[in-house]
Amino acid sequence: MSALKLLVLLSGDLVGSVTRTESSAKTEFQYDPDYLTGGATVPLSTRLPLARTRFGERAIKPYLEGLVPEDPQVRRRWADRWGTGQTDAISLLAAMGWDCPGAVQFTEPDRLAEMRERAHERIPCSEAEIGGRLRALHSEPSSWELPDGHWSLAGQQSKFAIIRADEQWFEAKGAAATTHIVKPGIGRLHHQALVEHATMRAASMVGVKTAGSQYREFGGEPAAVVERFDRVAAGPTVLRLHQEDLCQAAGRLPEDKYEVPHGPSLKDMMRVVANTSDDPARDARRLFDFLAINYVAGAPDGHSKNISLLLLPGRVEIAPLYDLASAFSFQYRKGLRDVALSIGGGRKIGEVMPRHWVEAGKTLGLSDEYVFNRVRQLASEFPDAFASVLDDISSDASDEIKRNTMTRLSRSNADLSAQMRKALSSDDRPKNTRGAPRTDRPLKTSRGTTTPASNGG
Repeated sequence: MSALKLLVLLSGDLVGSVTRTESSAKTEFQYDPDYLTGGATVPLSTRLPLARTRFGERAIKPYLEGLVPEDPQVRRRWADRWGTGQTDAISLLAAMGWDCPGAVQFTEPDRLAEMRERAHERIPCSEAEIGGRLRALHSEPSSWELPDGHWSLAGQQSKFAIIRADEQWFEAKGAAATTHIVKPGIGRLHHQALVEHATMRAASMVGVKTAGSQYREFGGEPAAVVERFDRVAAGPTVLRLHQEDLCQAAGRLPEDKYEVPHGPSLKDMMRVVANTSDDPARDARRLFDFLAINYVAGAPDGHSKNISLLLLPGRVEIAPLYDLASAFSFQYRKGLRDVALSIGGGRKIGEVMPRHWVEAGKTLGLSDEYVFNRVRQLASEFPDAFASVLDDISSDASDEIKRNTMTRLSRSNADLSAQMRKALSSDDRPKNTRGAPRTDRPLKTSRGTTTPASNGG
């Protein structure tokens, strides 16, 4: 591979550089000395602490790979379009790194001035034109990008980024910051975009912190439109907020995002939270919500790339949840579905018992009472919330989803709610009496000692 150097910016500030040497083809990262001495508080990644250190490929590669698509076809298409010749992350970011997940931007040194000059370029886009892009994704799922678009999105599912401002849609050009992600849904799953929207909105209605979601049709093409939690509108300007997903933060490559066989477990995720969060107790509860709502909703894809940290000045917290999509809406041939993240050793929907929830609570430092009450509340309220979202849509598609979903969704959660009520009232219920962390045993972290989350909130 040829040598390559990219400047790295956060929220418009130069923070360092990523380099690849021709001799070794290894990628390295180093912070800019001026960034370190200027009172910097936001690292590029929680695995790359602010220090005068040259970080090697093992440290930087999980972060970089987590910024670009996983689909080899998409990566090859991007490489061919932009003439990079390579599909590795740094090569793709050289061409597509002007608008990435979080506040980070990448540019070759001789294009820094151009990137900054083109920070606000955008052109109006009609709903018919958006519909055309959605149709193109259906026929060619790897066709994410547009000419002169320099944004990158991670993941497997086809989608594109866009700007919403002044009641108008815009295509992002140059280095403009996008505000929304448009997702046509997974083609082989009927009405999947609407299912995802309904799952997201229902989760929000029952008290889970989620990214904003809309369901819209553009030129007759349905899509879930998700508000980017890593963007904030400040008048005509869109500000970038930094973030990384827990797969990146745990030092895993995207192909290891699932707990089985090699991805982060709940314990691994809590370790990241304990070592980075400014309020581990708060984020233990948010992490539990991620675990519980995926189970309650029957959403099988709650892996480590579908939960993120916001890295803000002096503050690190779990971001609003995203990519929640129930599988109860679809017929599946092999019986019960598994959730991606083990719940105290159980993962099959319908077979996770109170003892499993107790074990998960122990990992997060949550009391039995908190765990049982939170699961009971979510199980009791989510089915009605899901139905309410579909009722508000009121279409043939929403009616079909209700027919295919509500019996299984309601039955599963009625059983779960009854289990939790029984566990709360039983004298011989499983006890959170062994293992750590516990409510009477502070959790030791690299940030010092903190008290685990033992109460609600």
